[in-house]
Amino acid sequence: MRPQGLLFGFARFRDVRSLRAIGWDHPRCRRPMEACAAAWFRATGTVIAWEWRSLGAFGDQPVDDLAPDYDLLVIDHPLCGAAAEAGSLWPLDDLLTADTLTALAADAVGPSHRSYNYAGHQWGLAIDAASQVAAVRGGLVMTSLPATWDEVLALARARPGRVGLPLAPGHAISSFFTLCANLGEPAAASEEQLVGCDIGEAALEFLAEIHQLGPEGATALEPPAILSRLTSSDELLYVPLTYGYVTYARADSVPQPCRFVDIPSAGYGPVGAVLGGAGLAVSAKREQRSEAAAFAAWVSGGEAQKTIVAQHGGQPASRSVWVDALLDSEVGGFYSSTLATVEAAWVRPRHWWWPGFQLDAGRVLAASLDERLAAPETLRRLDALYRESLRGEQR
Repeated sequence: MRPQGLLFGFARFRDVRSLRAIGWDHPRCRRPMEACAAAWFRATGTVIAWEWRSLGAFGDQPVDDLAPDYDLLVIDHPLCGAAAEAGSLWPLDDLLTADTLTALAADAVGPSHRSYNYAGHQWGLAIDAASQVAAVRGGLVMTSLPATWDEVLALARARPGRVGLPLAPGHAISSFFTLCANLGEPAAASEEQLVGCDIGEAALEFLAEIHQLGPEGATALEPPAILSRLTSSDELLYVPLTYGYVTYARADSVPQPCRFVDIPSAGYGPVGAVLGGAGLAVSAKREQRSEAAAFAAWVSGGEAQKTIVAQHGGQPASRSVWVDALLDSEVGGFYSSTLATVEAAWVRPRHWWWPGFQLDAGRVLAASLDERLAAPETLRRLDALYRESLRGEQR
């Protein structure tokens, strides 16, 4: 049903005056969520009052800090475990029917829906789907794009300063995890070490060389910053790993839209890219949980994802949008050119200790890249952090 009519029978919530919600501060989140809030108000009379936090806070700030003040929270899936253990979120399988959750799971692109499942409960609903992908400057004529990591290095060596990565701590560690998984050994699969020495050192050596050959200050750059450079000047040609942002593929959003494509491969295909995206969760610290869950279910459903989220600069988690040829053409082929990567994405662990480990590991890696630390020593430090985190869980 369209939002102008009854929405899953939720018109009974007309007496609810307002729900507070917090999202992340980028047009990809702000514009579609504001449009959804307006549609929901017209249909139900309920105000969804949005506020925004930074991309860094979205990935790192504990949900427990926010749950007392907001009914709805846009979260990153690795935060599910810590939030569940702290009692910050209410399980959505206790608020929504099994049929509703089954329908949302069936229409999800890649692992976006199941990434919010932890300890047998659903803690968020995917409203935005993303993974690390590659990006190419718009209008660039190349005989062929790099298909392997060796070809990426060859391009970076031939065009110093023109191939770059966003290597702010959270994204440096994401690229490390993507490389490990694509090379054939996902990180954190063992309690003995974060990743095997051969794979880990190969990934670190790749990141070190790209960092040295790329633009200065990369360890301070998040994906929006490097994609802004890619779409506003000819400074950069190619970004081999960045979270995909449909915003920068839209002609109505940037001076020169870039092209997003599947990641290069170590021989197994575009597999193992770290899953990103965003989910909408319901606070356990607020009273209007059923009303909040009703909005979350509608926003993540295929109809709202196609008619509102996709039309207002969002990046839907509904697979029906990603395979829609018309919508794909409106964003320069963003969906079709990256679908294989998103479908084969790697889901980060959701253990309660993972967000803290990921934050610390990212800082260690970014500092090591700036200091030009040898790969074996960097891997030793990352392994030490990992084992310390595991010991904390076992206690």
